[in-house]
Amino acid sequence: MNAVALAASAVAPAAAADPADATRLGNVPASEVLGIVAYTNVAPLHWGLEPWPGARFVRGVPTELNAALLAGDVDLTLVSSVEFVRHRHELVALPDFSIATLGPVHSVTLFHHGDWRALQGTRIAVTTHSATSVALLRVLLELDGIEAELVPAAPDLDAMLRQHDAALLIGDDALVEAVTARAVNGRVPRQTDLGDAWYRATRLPFTFAVWAARADRPPSRRLVEALRAARERGLGHLAQVARVEAASLGLAEATVLRYLATFRYFLEPPDRDGLLAFAKRLEPGLLEPDRLERELRFLDI
Repeated sequence: MNAVALAASAVAPAAAADPADATRLGNVPASEVLGIVAYTNVAPLHWGLEPWPGARFVRGVPTELNAALLAGDVDLTLVSSVEFVRHRHELVALPDFSIATLGPVHSVTLFHHGDWRALQGTRIAVTTHSATSVALLRVLLELDGIEAELVPAAPDLDAMLRQHDAALLIGDDALVEAVTARAVNGRVPRQTDLGDAWYRATRLPFTFAVWAARADRPPSRRLVEALRAARERGLGHLAQVARVEAASLGLAEATVLRYLATFRYFLEPPDRDGLLAFAKRLEPGLLEPDRLERELRFLDI
């Protein structure tokens, strides 16, 4: 796993981490470490959140923070839903936090030439920054009987499409590429939004991530309540969040505001239904549906 930099500075609305204040994860003296995914769609969940004595924050991409949580290097983080399912005997999730959408997500996108069915027999470059989105792509291809080779690759659309037939990007990289819709290697690729594809196939939301901890190291109530307060601030000032994030991405403020407004951040019953439906497709036939549902555990906090 790549080391995740620890930012001692606050997760402030417009502040970036100061590299001079960064240290390595293994040297953190804090009693609790919060992992923060450094993507625009997560910004409303930690708006204005500041560390306090006994709590520090780390930032990274989903695959880094998934590994850090399982290794015990962070205590609470957004964890990819696929890892929550795969490690359900080790992890427990907060009951009211999610990154989910009902329909298009705009930042989990497959870029390709030709129609969806033409992906049969192709080589698809998939970002190394995501676990859930790669698993979702595999599920969607299988639902349509499409066989393709998924090849892990650094998230660089030009390089990915130069060497492969299609490319999967997530997060801010995907959002910017989807909005700009530029020509890549002389051709403008088609876009398939995986959130929209999942909805069309299931009529359910897709839950990309949940806040989770190791079952043997549950988070403190103070940390959970601080997260809830930050979410309330962020959603209450969504236009301000959008303004800051838009400036960072080089996109129009209105575009980012519409983007943030698509997300479901509270893990409501339909989001849990979507999570369970995805879990069943990850392990078809291995477990009885009722047993799988029982094994996905949520904290009573």
